[in-house]
Amino acid sequence: MKVAIVGVGNMGRHYASKFKILGYSPILIDTNPNILKKYDESYRKYTSIDEALNKEDIKYMFIATSPKLHISLAKKALERNINTMIEKPPTLNPKELEEAINFAEKNGVYLGVSEIELHSNIVRNFQKDLKINDIQAYRLNTRSGYINPFFDLAWHDIYILQYLFGNIKLKQVKDKGNIFEIYGETDKTDFFLQVAWNYPNVRREWILKTKEGEIIFDFANDTIKYSDGRQEKKDNTDKLELMIKQFIQNPSFESSYRALQILKEFNKFDVKERIN
Repeated sequence: MKVAIVGVGNMGRHYASKFKILGYSPILIDTNPNILKKYDESYRKYTSIDEALNKEDIKYMFIATSPKLHISLAKKALERNINTMIEKPPTLNPKELEEAINFAEKNGVYLGVSEIELHSNIVRNFQKDLKINDIQAYRLNTRSGYINPFFDLAWHDIYILQYLFGNIKLKQVKDKGNIFEIYGETDKTDFFLQVAWNYPNVRREWILKTKEGEIIFDFANDTIKYSDGRQEKKDNTDKLELMIKQFIQNPSFESSYRALQILKEFNKFDVKERIN
């Protein structure tokens, strides 16, 4: 089965390797021919998405380009009845995503949005019935991204919070340049989230406060440490492989609907794009 990735850069290259591991026939699409030259002839390679769509019988498409291009590229696949998943953030405009969802529904195909961390050891194994009073979350990266730390980094933690604890409401967003501080609540708990670009060191951690003590989510190592000393160690499941396989075997709109709610919350705040 032929599966395509559009944008073979920082994230897209991981999709390319996973397609091979999962036994799919990979189609690589990138406007930069020098990137494609790095791959051997077992990969079908194109610099034009239109050419790839015309020449190949693509069954599923994944898109990992700049967020500004996600929707326009996805529509090219959706109109050809190809189930498509786009990387996060799907777009900066909730109306644009809503129109794309409606477009997919009318064409009888599915549009998904990447939620890779929902397939992490932490999220898959967390005991959701625990009473959490408050959450402090940190996602501090040494590198930068496409838009700004709010859209590029906070997105991960927000969809995890949404999935584990219910609907999200953002109360305050503080823009401190390369650092953003976000205050909000879910149906079940309040949270504080700090995200940063170009930070001196990496920190990807949640501190969940309960009456029994603190639970630590270590996203860098994909482990959980409970207040009683128990640990949920990382298993051997690859989260990207699991996400790809799940979308191909059981595609749905659920991730897109969740992303739409997040975009509507994000757009309550006037956050400026960064120019890198």
